[in-house]
Amino acid sequence: MMKKIIILLFIVTFLLFQQLIAKTDKKNNSSKDSLESTNLTETQNTSLDSIVLFLLDASAKDFHDNQPPIPVNFRNVQVRNLIGQNSENNYMICGQFLAQDKQSKDEWTSFATIKTDPYEQWIGSNALTYCQDSKAIFYKIKDLSSALKNRMDSLKTKKI
Repeated sequence: MMKKIIILLFIVTFLLFQQLIAKTDKKNNSSKDSLESTNLTETQNTSLDSIVLFLLDASAKDFHDNQPPIPVNFRNVQVRNLIGQNSENNYMICGQFLAQDKQSKDEWTSFATIKTDPYEQWIGSNALTYCQDSKAIFYKIKDLSSALKNRMDSLKTKKI
């Protein structure tokens, strides 16, 4: 009888020990997975931030250097992505601008600034085609209109 009790205690202890080890391994793996996904997300956000800043600067410089039209305001400026050949990502900002000479008519024109080598800027119906074929990307700033306007304004003040 005593041998049976000792064997039962040994089995119970062994099973409890196995459960403890399994819980510890699972906890360590989930912490590792969480850390890896956090790092991946942070890397993606940092990368997207640099792409967005590049596109805003390129767009403002292009508008500034290639006038007319002279943009006086922007609206609906968003980060988008168009999947190209070989599944490469073509990041862009799409939106509309109000030209100085079209202000009285409240006539907004579409534009797209695409990150290529280094970038392309399209205005009018060509821009609209790129933007309609692309997909919106979740970015921490939904509408980049004021950021683009600020960059344009800073280029104007540097010119003076």
